[in-house]
Amino acid sequence: MRAKRSKKYRKLMHQYETTFGFREPYQVLVDSHFLKQVHAFKMDLEPYLERTLQGKAKPYITKCSLAAVMESSPTSRPNVRPTQLPPPTILPLRYCSHNEENTPIDEASCLLSLLSPSAETKKNKEHYILATADPTPPTPLPTESTRGRDGQQWRKPAAGPPPPMPRYNLRRDARMIPGVPIIYVKRSVMVLEPMSGITEGVREGVERGKFKTGFVSTTTVTGKRKREVGTGGTGGSGGAGAGAGAGEESGAAAGASKKAKKAKGVNPLSVKKPKKRTKPSQSGDGDQAVESKSQKGGENEEDRDEDVADAGDAVAKTKRKRRHKSRKPEADQAETPAGPVEE
Repeated sequence: MRAKRSKKYRKLMHQYETTFGFREPYQVLVDSHFLKQVHAFKMDLEPYLERTLQGKAKPYITKCSLAAVMESSPTSRPNVRPTQLPPPTILPLRYCSHNEENTPIDEASCLLSLLSPSAETKKNKEHYILATADPTPPTPLPTESTRGRDGQQWRKPAAGPPPPMPRYNLRRDARMIPGVPIIYVKRSVMVLEPMSGITEGVREGVERGKFKTGFVSTTTVTGKRKREVGTGGTGGSGGAGAGAGAGEESGAAAGASKKAKKAKGVNPLSVKKPKKRTKPSQSGDGDQAVESKSQKGGENEEDRDEDVADAGDAVAKTKRKRRHKSRKPEADQAETPAGPVEE
């Protein structure tokens, strides 16, 4: 697939996701004509669908479409699986019930009933994607060959008009349902059809509504509502009302608590630490030492506090006088009494 086409398909599927809530893996409903075209051009069903939708896809076939495939199969034995029908592991059966006898009905009516269960409110609730194709033209009637006098062969057309082309308006009817992507095969290429006029109108309405309510809304196009914050249980209307009342009360209490909050104080980590005060010194030498040290620049507060403390200690302590050794023996002689001198 070319880069321009893949970018276009990716953008188109993103619009389906944001507006109608499509999610991977995409559910694809396949009809009998689409399977014939895929088999005729030797295309793998699941890889081609994923390449077209730019995401994971899961194809399904209904019971009515399966009956149409079995009727159109050229095999004479009814229990033999047709060649254009993939195995159940690749193409599982999608259950559909239209009557009490569970007999198959027209294929187009079956697919339209799954795309929009309610004829009045047309909504693709299950987010199905339709994969269809135009029916193949019928085989022409055999002709009779004759030879002229000159030996040249002439073909004589068969008697009777050609068989009429069957009308298949599934794609036209599917465009009337908003939010239905349509895939078809054209010349061995799987094509994703652009949005129909009805689908485009719904998408534009959703985009206009975003300007009024904001980009985050509680409801979607499919009618599903997101769970509200603070609501009660998911029971009946009474439980929902009680939950809504509790949510309002909790919201009012939260608002009151927010209003009552005030600034408690300054952050202690961001406050400058106070300086330590030293006791006044008795002598002038200590004051001069403190002043000389405080005038020095480039010192931190802690260094200044330590210097002030050391200066105060030096002033408070008195210097011890050291006695000289030469004076000690003279004092000892003065203290000892004089005795008689021996001859």
